[in-house]
Amino acid sequence: MLGALGCGVLVACRPDTVQVAFRPPVGARYRYQVDVTKVRTIQLGSEAPQRTVDGARIEADETVLTSNPQGIRVRVELHRSGSAPRLFVVRFDRAAQLTAVESIEGLPASILEPFGLSEIFPAAAGAPPARPLAAGEQWTIDDGLTLAGSAPARLQGSGRLVSFGVVGGRKVASIRSSTKLPVATESTLQGGQLALHGIERTVSTASRELADGAVEKASSTTGGNYRVVLTPDGGAGTPVTGTLTIEVVSQTKRLR
Repeated sequence: MLGALGCGVLVACRPDTVQVAFRPPVGARYRYQVDVTKVRTIQLGSEAPQRTVDGARIEADETVLTSNPQGIRVRVELHRSGSAPRLFVVRFDRAAQLTAVESIEGLPASILEPFGLSEIFPAAAGAPPARPLAAGEQWTIDDGLTLAGSAPARLQGSGRLVSFGVVGGRKVASIRSSTKLPVATESTLQGGQLALHGIERTVSTASRELADGAVEKASSTTGGNYRVVLTPDGGAGTPVTGTLTIEVVSQTKRLR
C-alpha cells in the first residue's frame, strides 16, 4: 500500500509532476505477498559466533481505519503459514510520514523485532512528501519514528522519484530511498533482560500507482549492526556483552 491520491482539486500539479504521498480513503483494503530472508549473526562473551538464516512468505492484509488532517491509521494483519496472525496499527502524520507502529490485542512488541519495518510496510519509512514531484526530483528524509518497545528515534536519509512506467497495466512512479535509523530496545528473555543498541540502514525501491499511490511492488534490503547486553534477572551475575549483525531482504507484490 502506502501512497496517495493524485493532485487535489484545490492544488493543481504541473503537467510534468505527480503527487504520490499517502492519501487513502477510509475503508480502503490492500493485500500483499512479502517474501523475506533474514540472516543473523550473534556473538556473546567468549562464545563463537552463531549464524542463522530464516526465510518466510508473509501475506499482509491492510485496512485504512481513519484518514483526516490529524493523521492516518491503518490496521495490518500479517499471516505466515504455521503461525497465528499478527496484528498492528500503523500511524501516519498529516504529512503522510510513518510515525509509529503500535502492537494491539496484547501481542508483545518483540514480534516486530528492531528490524522488521520493511516486512510490515514496504517503503513505508521515508515515504515521498505530500507535494507534486517530477521525475528525477529528490527529497530529504528526517522524520520522528516510534516503534513499540523502542525508544523514539529519527529516521534520516533521502529519496528520489526515478521514473514513470506501467506495472500490471497500471501507471506507476518508481521511487528509491536510502535511510538510517538508530535502534535502542530492551526485551525480557527467560532468565534476563536483553538490550540492543545500534544503527539499521535500509535501501528500498517501490512502484506506486499514480491513481491512488498504492504500492504495486517493492524491494528492500536492511542491514543492522548492534551492541548486545544480556543482564541476568535481578542483576545477579555479570552482564554478558556481544554483537549482533543482521540483513533482511524482502520482495513485495500486490495481490489486490
